[in-house]
Amino acid sequence: MQRFLGTIQQFFSAILVFSLVFLLTLPGLFVFGNPSALAVSQNPLTTPPSGDKTELGMSQKEKQMAYEEATQALQEDPIRGVEKLYEEEYAEYKESQPDQGLIESAKELVQDITGKN
Repeated sequence: MQRFLGTIQQFFSAILVFSLVFLLTLPGLFVFGNPSALAVSQNPLTTPPSGDKTELGMSQKEKQMAYEEATQALQEDPIRGVEKLYEEEYAEYKESQPDQGLIESAKELVQDITGKN
């Protein structure tokens, strides 16, 4: 009986050793797998942007004009110059975009219900 249990113990210990060796070498098999999608040279995420657009999507001239407007607004009224400029641009945007989003509609609904403006 002891001989039989010793044989079974050796068999299971050999299986355990082989399975551990297999599990240790398994990650090494994936090292030489397919290259990632970002490694492709034609990917638009890795290619530099073409044209004269900056990272904000504005051309260099538009960026310079926006800077000059902001500095002029600061020279006219140093405390609220940029805020006034923003409010004017926001009002122009609201006139050109009559469709309201979900958040603006919800704000108006809450103001109507509460009576606060």
